[in-house]
Amino acid sequence: MPYHIENRSSSYTTGIVTGLTASPHLHPHLEMIYLDKGSSIAIADYQDFLMEEGDLFLSFPNQIHYYHDLSRVKGYMFIFSPDLFKELKDVFQNKVPTCSVIKKEQMPPHIRASLEKIRQKNLSESSFDQIASRGYFLGLLGELLPCMTLVPKSSSHDSVKSILSYCSEKYTEPLSLDMLAKDLHLNKYYISHIFKERMGISFTDFVNGQRIDHACGLLEKDSDMTEIAFASGFSSIRTFNRAFAKHVGMSPREYLKSKEMSTIV
Repeated sequence: MPYHIENRSSSYTTGIVTGLTASPHLHPHLEMIYLDKGSSIAIADYQDFLMEEGDLFLSFPNQIHYYHDLSRVKGYMFIFSPDLFKELKDVFQNKVPTCSVIKKEQMPPHIRASLEKIRQKNLSESSFDQIASRGYFLGLLGELLPCMTLVPKSSSHDSVKSILSYCSEKYTEPLSLDMLAKDLHLNKYYISHIFKERMGISFTDFVNGQRIDHACGLLEKDSDMTEIAFASGFSSIRTFNRAFAKHVGMSPREYLKSKEMSTIV
């Protein structure tokens, strides 16, 4: 399944969500979701966790995470940099939870009221209220983290981050498993294992997925298939067409035609 690396400009974001992101993604921030209504499967590093009304999900920095909503959901979302709370920075950088969901009965009863207060303070135009919002949030984290079992982060977490970041930067260029292993000083069989076991996808399918996503963006501006194929990292138009059909379910020309039809409608 395609995923993307987010480069977030804000170090602290609060908000209300009505539907959770189904696309796998990662970022150096933490992401917290509190469900007010509905239920969802929250996935962190490809482990599934059921999240129901009143539960809270917390992904740590550079954990691949996404969601599969089981019903219509509504809740709070907080995305924040580990650098923002220096008291907890060591925890966020060197630990990961064994279970990313805290169940309703494990948490303090005032959790929802606290989250709403924090959100409202952050929405204020007053810089003092915004400082208070972060202060209240730090206190809340101090109550929530003891509800989780935290274990030392394995070296594979850093390897995954390095591998995915490298692919994200190099997918429009010639890229092979041997090149990746050489540049990152990792065993290519270990890298292959990470893709298959941790991400459920082969290295080739993963890179081609990145390239096809890039090509789809180019197809909205241009229709020269050969130029788009090479600009997206493919070595031939034949390889491009085959990967496009596998990833999107139709040929590039069919995709382009469907886009043109939707624009007319």
